[in-house]
Amino acid sequence: MAAVESDDSATTAGSTLGYALLSLLTRGPATGYQLTQQVKAPLGHFWTARHSQIYPELARLAAAGWVDSVEQAGPGPRAKKTYAITASGLAALRAWLVIPPTAQPRSEITLKAYAATSADPAAMAAVYIDLAERSARLLAEYEQDAERMRAAGQDDPVHPRFGNFAVLMMGIESQRAVHRWARWLAACLRTGHPVAYGEPPAD
Repeated sequence: MAAVESDDSATTAGSTLGYALLSLLTRGPATGYQLTQQVKAPLGHFWTARHSQIYPELARLAAAGWVDSVEQAGPGPRAKKTYAITASGLAALRAWLVIPPTAQPRSEITLKAYAATSADPAAMAAVYIDLAERSARLLAEYEQDAERMRAAGQDDPVHPRFGNFAVLMMGIESQRAVHRWARWLAACLRTGHPVAYGEPPAD
């Protein structure tokens, strides 16, 4: 699915990014760099955060007592911090998880579709042809990942990494929808005529 940028929407006790980091830390302690990589995958299947956002958020989590950190000598001049979720952090995460989400994802590509008739149709069609091609590549990648996860038993709800599999399934279904929608929109813009949704575009 097309990842949406972190909305940084806050609850009474924390931000969406903070809860994302806590979620990652339930899998085990990690450094800031490792968390940055984990935000790219598996969370990158549906949600993104900038590198510059992660370290300040870790500092806020530490100040709230939701994470602890241990400093060790790093490869450079700075000490390496390894973060772990605390009991209070886990309690906060558990409380947040069962609250129905209220934030709506923001999608630039969808916003552009809203105003598509304001630009050159051929140029706009090219934008959505590119999107369809990218979604097809991502879909193939995600489906390969899903096969590996099934082989490892991660599709079993009792597996500790079942959440990774569930997220990936959302990514697969989203990319299928994005691919179908982008091809349809490109065909409409390219031909200048209505096209039945879901039909293969005419060459």
